[in-house]
Amino acid sequence: MSESLAYDALRVFVNWQRERRLNKVRERKQAARTSTELLAAGGVYFDRRGHSLALRVDGSIACWGDNGNGQAPPDGVPGNFVAIAAGEFHSLALRVDGSIACWGVNGYGQAPPAGVPGNFVAIAAGAHHSLALRVDGSIACWGDNGDGRAPPDGVPGNFVAIVAGMYHSLALRVDGSVACWGYNGHGQAPPAGVPGDFVAIAAGTTHSLALRVDGSVACWGANGDGRAPPAGVPGNFVAIAAGARHSLAIRVDGSVACWGANGDDQAPPDGVPGDFVAIATGFAHSLALRRDGSVACWGRNENGQAPPAGVSGPFRVTHANL
Repeated sequence: MSESLAYDALRVFVNWQRERRLNKVRERKQAARTSTELLAAGGVYFDRRGHSLALRVDGSIACWGDNGNGQAPPDGVPGNFVAIAAGEFHSLALRVDGSIACWGVNGYGQAPPAGVPGNFVAIAAGAHHSLALRVDGSIACWGDNGDGRAPPDGVPGNFVAIVAGMYHSLALRVDGSVACWGYNGHGQAPPAGVPGDFVAIAAGTTHSLALRVDGSVACWGANGDGRAPPAGVPGNFVAIAAGARHSLAIRVDGSVACWGANGDDQAPPDGVPGDFVAIATGFAHSLALRRDGSVACWGRNENGQAPPAGVSGPFRVTHANL
C-alpha cells in the first residue's frame, strides 16, 4: 500500500514538473513574440547614421533620427499598423489587413512606394532587402538578392518568425530550428541551417543570435568585439536583438544585458536596468521599450536616433487585442 502511494505521489510530482516546464516554455515563447516588431532601429554600417521607429497605441508610427532618404519622417506615418521594421535607408510597416507599407530608399526595390499587398503576419528589413512571413508559413522576399539573401520566388516552409541582417536572412521553423540564406562569409548564415529548440532569432551585420527555450542565447558568425561568443550567452532571457557589432537581450526581470562593441556606449557591459518589454538595435544605437510605453535610448545620437532622455510615447507594449 505504501509503495502504491509513493508511486502515485511520484507520478503527480513528475506530471506537475512537466506541466510547470511546459508553462515556462509557453511563457517564454509568448514573451519572445510580444517583444518583436513593436520597436525598430535602422542604420548604416559605413557612416553610422541611424533611424528609429516605434508603434503608437493608436496604430500609427513615430519616427526619429536620420531622414535623409525619407526613412524616418519627423511627423511619423499615419495608419493602422501592427508591426514595424527598419533597414539601412528604408522602413516597413505591417497593416492590420496584412498588407505592407514601405518608405525610404527603393534603389533595389526593397521599399516600393505603393507597398506590398498580401496576407502577411510578420516583416523584416535588411540593408537593401525585405522579407515578409505569410499566413501559410512561407516567406516573400524583395529587394537586393545578392548572395541569395532575397530570392524573388520566396522561401517555402513552415516558419513562425523572420529576421534580416545586412546581407543575410534567417527564419525560425515551427520545430525550433533555424533556416539561413544569403551571405555567409563570417558563418552568420550556414546553408544547412542551425538545429535547436529556439523561440526567437536576431540578425546583425555579420552575426546571428537565437534564443533557446531554456532562456540562454546561441550565437554564430563574426565575433569581433565579442558580439557573438561561440559558446553562447547563458541567462534567463526572453528577447534578443543584434546590431552591427553589438548584441542585446532582455532578462526575465526586465533588465537588458549587453555585449559586443561599446565604442558609442551602445552596449554597456553592466547592462541597462529597467522594466523593458522590447529591444531594438541599429548600427551603433540601442532602444528599449518600457512597460509604461516610453522608450529608453543609448548609443550614438548624431542624427537624433537615440536621444539620451528617451522618447516618451506612449507606445504600444503588447500585440494583444489587435
